[in-house]
Amino acid sequence: MRTLLYALLVAVLIMGTAQAGTILLVSDCNDPGTAGGDHNDDSFVTWLASLGHTVDTYGMGQQMREDLDATDLDHANDADLIIVSRKTDSGKYNKPSQWNTLATPLILCSGYLTRDSRWKWTAGGSQDATKSETDMDIDDALTGHDFVAGVSDPTGLFDWSGVPAGDNQAPKGVYLPKKDGTADFDDEATVIGTFDGYDMLADLPAGATMSNGDVLAARRAFLSHWGYDDPTTGTNGPGGTPSEWEDYITDDYKTVLGNMVGTMIPEPATLTLLGLGLGAMLVRRRK
Repeated sequence: MRTLLYALLVAVLIMGTAQAGTILLVSDCNDPGTAGGDHNDDSFVTWLASLGHTVDTYGMGQQMREDLDATDLDHANDADLIIVSRKTDSGKYNKPSQWNTLATPLILCSGYLTRDSRWKWTAGGSQDATKSETDMDIDDALTGHDFVAGVSDPTGLFDWSGVPAGDNQAPKGVYLPKKDGTADFDDEATVIGTFDGYDMLADLPAGATMSNGDVLAARRAFLSHWGYDDPTTGTNGPGGTPSEWEDYITDDYKTVLGNMVGTMIPEPATLTLLGLGLGAMLVRRRK
């Protein structure tokens, strides 16, 4: 009886302390609470928080450019997941080894940083996909991958129908590793989806070796976004407004990215089940 009570107490304590993960968002945009400057990623912060996670905005406002200092590394190491926004100047983050060797899982949303001249996730450069393209084709053998759960094949990631008339189609391209065979992801990566023939969605395991010899210290994943980098006077957003993260992406885009986040961070429900499982194990051991 005492063992049973102890097991239940452990389970309750774990359930009571179960928390959603902490996501460190790295972006050149100012955080939502800072007046002035670019705020293209405000809606990104809001959406991530809506998933039930804590968003650490320390990495916003160009805070983590160039060499990472001790405080930068504390935030990176304390996070459960790092997301690097499309709204980053890749040349200012061109320290591949310090990013590749972080022990925190990371999702990259910029095709500029995959290049062999940046983080060296691929063996070559990148370029814009056809601007009118909207759909991602999922590899037939990978339709069961966790990242694409709940979406069809092909799946529409963008909807350009609301683009200002002067832009005709997509306001800016979706920048992706070149599809001419010179810019493939590392052989250890799993390319799950392509967009206009370009690699769009990829899963890179911990331990994979990049083209410069870096060994990934934790899992990495890639899902690109379009170039929503308008200044405060920009007109690429709906109705001629400055563009932002949520513009022109579909619910399926959010589903895929949400799957990635949920796969790379243990959900609170998972922690609860772990607590119950631990309690059950203790009871069985007593028997």
